[in-house]
Amino acid sequence: MLKVQRVSRALMLGALLATTCLSTSANGAPEELAPQTKLRLTVVQFVPSTGDYQRWDALGGDVEVAADGTVMVPTLGTIAVAGLGPEQLGAEIARRLKLKLGLLEAPDASIQVVEYPPVYVVGNVTNPGQYAFRPGMTVIHALALAGGENQIETATSLSGTIRLETDLNGLGSDILRSTARLARLDSEFAGRGEIEFPAELDANDPRIADILEQERRIFTARINGYERQQAGLTQLAQLFEAQIDTLDQKAHALEEQTARAQQQVDAISKLVAAGSATVSRLSDAERILADLRSDRLDNLLATMSARQNLNNAGRDLARLEDDHTAEVSIQLQTEQAALERLLLNQDATTRLLRQSVEFDRNLKLAGAMRISLNYAIMRQQNGQPATLDATEVSTLMPGDLVKVTMQIEPPTSSATAAVLGGSGAGSN
Repeated sequence: MLKVQRVSRALMLGALLATTCLSTSANGAPEELAPQTKLRLTVVQFVPSTGDYQRWDALGGDVEVAADGTVMVPTLGTIAVAGLGPEQLGAEIARRLKLKLGLLEAPDASIQVVEYPPVYVVGNVTNPGQYAFRPGMTVIHALALAGGENQIETATSLSGTIRLETDLNGLGSDILRSTARLARLDSEFAGRGEIEFPAELDANDPRIADILEQERRIFTARINGYERQQAGLTQLAQLFEAQIDTLDQKAHALEEQTARAQQQVDAISKLVAAGSATVSRLSDAERILADLRSDRLDNLLATMSARQNLNNAGRDLARLEDDHTAEVSIQLQTEQAALERLLLNQDATTRLLRQSVEFDRNLKLAGAMRISLNYAIMRQQNGQPATLDATEVSTLMPGDLVKVTMQIEPPTSSATAAVLGGSGAGSN
């Protein structure tokens, strides 16, 4: 059973008037309802006995035109919309409801278009894609929505060429510095007294001369620093050697003193045994002997410590040389890899610059060409796709596909000569 909603007569009349206005405003829109068109169905009936309008919500609501050109209406089933506009479809639904339900008077059925199928824009446009359809839309409207025709960005290309030229100049400077740095590291690794720069680094060039002077200063500072550390460790080792010599001499003297003290203790011991010397004299002699033996032990420990320090100094000196060699070797390898990358980048940038210059020349030629746009509309007619020639003011239908093509006419011979002549001067 249909659910009936009662509303005031005045409000319903206003709704009907609004619906009628919408339908009238859509007269400029296409009469036929294309697939994917979203519709809103409203069914009302006037009841004379009460003076009110009854809206049949169970029959109304949003529907969509299917791909086969039909709509599904509750109670009525599918209805073909081919050749029908919104007003005609509403009248057809009212007629069928009268017959289906056995009504004396047909209800008022109105159709409002909620959303049209989009139009599609492809070809030489900035932003191809689909765009919402509006009644009265023309080809030029669709072109505007798609961002207009593709533009040749000569300014962007020119800025790219300038950037590539700047990058190439920067790479050349970096290669010069890397080559000079590599010569300095190679001389330092080989232990030379001065840097041997390659012949391609012309010292007569002021810019290169500054680079070479900087590398000489770095070379001198690094060599002086290394030699100072090396000299410090060498002097420390010599100091320990002198200390060991002194301790060895002291050990020899203590050995002789200990031997004489032992002889004296032996002699006094015999005298004490014979009763010719006192025990206190023997004790003094033994204490002297013990002190000498203690001094010999201390001297031995000091000698061992000095020899250990001498060995440490020797290891530190060897480590200094190894660390310096390893550091220079790593820097040398790193700089060689960096120079190779710079040379590769220089080669790639040079090729890109040549292509960019050629592209700029082609852009100038393109700027001298006469360019026009051609339009075509692809539309479904009688279930079959058709291609129609169009102009900027051609009216579009929902679901149309607008194809924009660019027609280029070659420039005149005088314009071509002017462009090529200017490009040649710029290239040189």
